Amino acid sequence: MMRTILTFIPALLFKVISSLRNLLFDCQVLSSQKFASPLILVIGNLSVGGTGKSPLVTYIVQHWPWKSEVGVLSRGYGRKTKGFQWVQPLSTAKDVGDEPLAYKKLFPNVPVAVCEKRPMGVQKMVDDFPFLDTVILDDAFQHRRITGNLNIVCTTYNKPFFEDQMMPMGRLRESISGIRRADALFVNRCPQDLNESEFTRKARKYVPASIPIFYTHIQYGQIVSPPAKKIKWHLLAGIADPLPFSEYVSSQFQVVSERIFPDHHAFSNDEISELNQMAQKLPVDEGILTTHKDYMRFIDSFSSFPDLKEKLHYLPIEMSFVNQEKEFWAWLANKMKR
Repeated sequence: MMRTILTFIPALLFKVISSLRNLLFDCQVLSSQKFASPLILVIGNLSVGGTGKSPLVTYIVQHWPWKSEVGVLSRGYGRKTKGFQWVQPLSTAKDVGDEPLAYKKLFPNVPVAVCEKRPMGVQKMVDDFPFLDTVILDDAFQHRRITGNLNIVCTTYNKPFFEDQMMPMGRLRESISGIRRADALFVNRCPQDLNESEFTRKARKYVPASIPIFYTHIQYGQIVSPPAKKIKWHLLAGIADPLPFSEYVSSQFQVVSERIFPDHHAFSNDEISELNQMAQKLPVDEGILTTHKDYMRFIDSFSSFPDLKEKLHYLPIEMSFVNQEKEFWAWLANKMKR
């Protein structure tokens, strides 16, 4: 009871502050910059982390159907630098953040940048790359200093935003009513036996009929890139929701141990050294398995910790539509006037 009271008051205060801030933007008391070019596609959420934004950004860039050029701008959460930074294939997670680095590793020819001030970041990107037609803003739904041409909000099937509460009672960054600013809702990590009509019925109590709802699955790829004889894994994850990763690996392989860290955890030198010592002692049929995003935070340590480099592998992940894939691209083409 006492714990509920202690979290209720901060949650109520947070809701009032965030709602007031949104009202000031809606009334144009606080200014928001709108770009005539490039088009701004915002991918965000109402809650804190773990809603499938990164797989959606990856999917859109990977399957971009038009000849126009697309780029990605992120805040670069967890980086040790400030201001605008171009993400290069040889950048480190400390310099640019793990998610932007993962995008660049996947798409080396796509302009990827980080900047905590999104309007300045977009302007710098088009100054350096005038041909950019569309910039995807990763995790910028609450960053209202810039006006998106399209706003896509992500949630998950198991933890939908409309069943959540404001921080710190729950994981919401703003009120549920914020969904009205969205142009589309993506419900990610849906089960194979999805009851789409039932979920839609619940969601439509909060999501206006004008906002389309798209449903997606998560698919795991082949582990990168262990010798075939590795059949036992020590799991390592520092992401917002590691449960799907853990459950999938446990269903496919023998899991010997599991270590969970906070989202975007910055591994210390001592922690990496400890993992390296662990790697030295592992038998030939065991390895350390992590996520693609987590793997980005270890790359710059491999030269000093070769045993960890040899034993650490990652499990790639990608998004796929339950249905409506053609409908999504038709919707996006219409909204972007393609």
